[in-house]
Parts: sequence; structure tokens; C-alpha cells
Amino acid sequence: MARAREDAEASGGSGSGGSEKGLVVSVLHDISRAAVRMKDVSVLLGEVLDILSRRMSLSRGTVTLRNGDILTICASHGLSDEERKRGVYRMGEGVTGDVAARGVSRVVPDISASPDFLNRTMSRSPSAKTAFLCVPIFNRGNVIGTLSIDRINPSENVLKRDLKLLETIANIITDAVTVLFLEREETEKLNSENRELRKKIDLQLRPKNAIGNTAAMIKTYELIAKAGEGTAHVLIRGEVGAGKDFAMRAIANCARWRDKPLEILDCSTMRDSLIDAELFGSENPRRAGLLERADGGIVYLDSIGLIGKPLQIKLLKYLASGEFSRFGGSDVLKSSARIIASTSGDLEGRMRDGIIRPDFYYQMSIFTIFIPPLRQRRRDIPALAKFFLQKHARLREKKVTSISAGAMNMLCAYHWPSNVRELENCIERAVIIAAGQSVVESDLPPSLQTPQSTNTSKLKTEKNIDFSKMVAEFEREIIVEVLASNGGNASAAARQLSVSRRILNYKIKQLSIAPKTFKALKK
Repeated sequence: MARAREDAEASGGSGSGGSEKGLVVSVLHDISRAAVRMKDVSVLLGEVLDILSRRMSLSRGTVTLRNGDILTICASHGLSDEERKRGVYRMGEGVTGDVAARGVSRVVPDISASPDFLNRTMSRSPSAKTAFLCVPIFNRGNVIGTLSIDRINPSENVLKRDLKLLETIANIITDAVTVLFLEREETEKLNSENRELRKKIDLQLRPKNAIGNTAAMIKTYELIAKAGEGTAHVLIRGEVGAGKDFAMRAIANCARWRDKPLEILDCSTMRDSLIDAELFGSENPRRAGLLERADGGIVYLDSIGLIGKPLQIKLLKYLASGEFSRFGGSDVLKSSARIIASTSGDLEGRMRDGIIRPDFYYQMSIFTIFIPPLRQRRRDIPALAKFFLQKHARLREKKVTSISAGAMNMLCAYHWPSNVRELENCIERAVIIAAGQSVVESDLPPSLQTPQSTNTSKLKTEKNIDFSKMVAEFEREIIVEVLASNGGNASAAARQLSVSRRILNYKIKQLSIAPKTFKALKK
């Protein structure tokens, strides 16, 4: 009986089978809620270890991450910074390295009697019998790290229970650890790419006020610089709000074009006859068009993909020869004005549908600059957000100087369908309503507010039910909640949960969830 009480105290429960089961379910519930609530993976892993310590009375815990042949500690509980830095293992080295190399869990009942327990962190004291449990963390069949805990003076039954619990938790956090694993791989790849790119980039290559250091944007800067040096007609493509106007002005501000005329025409708001008269001029009444007024300079045609075939033919002739006639006239005129056009439409689809002439499409696409959408260059979001914050705080004479970590996480997680323009509008709104010197989560628009970000997630807490059923119910509610917050978009939900689309679809089918039923909830 004394031994049973001792084990119960060590586990945080009363010692009975029902209480132990309830404790395990409760621990998994806390960890599942943390997985839904926390977007920062490192914080989440630290919270998981804290829960194990707080609820299960574990003295020490670590999560290691694999980098090639090396395992390093990426999260810990009960270790100092110095001890954590010492926790480095090669694959196959010590208990941790052996678990990672073989992909098999291990229990060391007494570390003082284990010849392959290295105590690399130098954090254990020989004064008490200490057990060590270590389980592998997998991604697609490959070990990417380990999860381990220390238990002081446990019984055999407690060790068996702890091992099963630890393996379950490893499965729960595998996606979070995968995020860190992929981030580390991506970071190393990006660091290598950036070193090469820095050698290529001249400070003059980046347009004035340009913000963004991703490889995609640097390639865009290179094309803008080449366009600024040349005379060829240019087509700028990108989604709404991605920055097509900015790219045009960057070209127009290059030394070769800075002092030349610039005329702008928005084709999305005018009939073809009006575009014709504005661009080429009119004979009756006799009036010069943009091509004549901008001779030697630039004419910018926004939304070029919307013009009709007759106007396409007339513009095609100018692109090929520099010749044109005024609207309603027959005299042939010439201009050296350079055409820079932009579109956010699907030109290829419109060509297949017969709306756009193939010869016009190919002539216009000779020199094309693609502006990547903001969701494909998320690493630029913090810098852009801070730039817009400073801009609108200055314009509105408000002392708003920073963005909270929670608000920045929400900005980086959002999919930005209207790209940089939407981000600027969002920051402008936040600056207007901010009550303090920092933009916080509640200052952001409702479109960015989700149950996860506002910590209003509601998960069931029934007790005394089947363990497998309880875990399945947790998974179901988490997936339903994220699907609802993303309007039934399974791809967006998979990104938010940091799992592959295939895994999420498998879970959706397994749990009989219908994503289509959530589409109306986002509207």
C-alpha cells in the first residue's frame, strides 16, 4: 500500500486505475488545447514539457531535433541554458542517439546502472534513483527528433504507463516538431541562397522604398533593374494588390526614365472607344493622345487584359512598329513612347477562350515581370508591417511604435488575398484604433480574428469515456474548429495546423467531417 501511494504521488493521481486513466486523459486534453491555442512551435513544445512536469511530477524533459547526424535540444524543462547547450548527441550515441538511430523507444530504470547513459547535460544528481524514458518522433517514417523525460524512483507499472503516454504525446507533437525540422532545413537553404544572392545584388538594384528579402522578390528586383535600363515594352503580372503599380514606378524612377514623361491609363474603368481616344488621340475633335504626349517616355496601361480584340489589333501594331492612327482618323503617326502594361487576370485562360488574340498575348509577354503574392513571401510580412506602421503613425501623428508578438503572429499566419494593399489597409486601421503605443491582437480587423488567436476555443472535457474515443473527439473538434475558421478550406486548415493536405484529408475522412458545411461560416 505504501508503494502504491508513493507511485500515485509520483504520477499526480490517487493510485487507482480509474484515476490514472483520468489523469492521462486530462494531460492529453491540456496538451491538445495547447496545440490548438499556440502558434509558436517552440513555445508549444515548452508548454508540453511544463504540463508533464506540473501534472505528472516529472523532474526533467527534453525535445531534441535532428540536423543531419546530430541531435540538439530544441525545447526543455528543468535544464539551464548552459545544460541545454551541452545536450548534443550523434546518431547512435548514448540512449538518445540510440533511440533516434533505431527508431525504438527505450526505458532506463536506473541511469546510474546504465553504461550507455551519457548524462551529456550534466544535470542529474546520483543522490536519487532516476529513470530515463526516451521515444522517437517520426515524420513520414523518418526519425526527426526525440522526446524524453526523467522520473524519480518510479515503479515498473508507472514506467509502463509513462512510456505509453510519452509515445502518444510524441504522435501529437510530431507535426509541431516537423515544422521546426523543416524550418531549420529551409533556414540553412535560405542562408546558403542569401550568401550567393548578396554577392550578386548591388545596392542600386533594389528600387527605392522596396521592402522584401526573399529570393522571389530579389529576382523581381533584378528584372525591374533590367527594365529600367532598357527600352522594351513590359508586362507586369501579379494578383490584386501585389505591387504592380510599385514595380511600374520603380522602372519609371530609374535614371534613364526619371525625367521623361509618364502617362497613366486605367483600362478597367473605361469602354474600348474611350481607351482608344485617350491612348491614340481623336481626330474629331482633334486631340493628342497619351502616346503623343508621352513621346520618348512611358505610358502605363493598367488592367490591359480587359481590352477588346479591335483595340488589341491596334495596340499590337504600335507594339511592333511604333505606328498608330488617331481614333476616327486615318493618318499614320509615330511615337517612341514605351508601353508598360499590367494585369491581374488569367491571360492564358482568356486566350484559350478566344477573348485575347494569341499574337497580342505573345507580343505583350516578351518582357514579363511577375510580382509574387504576399502569401508566398511571408518572411517579408514583419518588415512590411513595420514600414506601414511607421508611415501611418507619422501621417496620423500617433505614437504607435510597435506590433505585439501575438498581433505579428496573426499577420504572418493570415493568407492575404489582397496582398500588400490589404496589409497596408490593415495596419492603417490598427494605427487608427490602437489605444497604446503597440498594436495588439484586438486592433486587427475581424478577418484576422479566429478562435485560436483570441483564445476562445471550446473543447469538451467529459470524463470516464473510452480513451481512444476521447483522443478521436479531441482531433475532431480541433479539425472542425480550424475548418470553420477557414471557411471549409482544407488547404488553409492544413497550413494552419502545420500538417500535409494528405494527412488532413485522411483525418477528415476517418472522422466523417464534411468541409463543405463550413463554407458559409466564413462569409
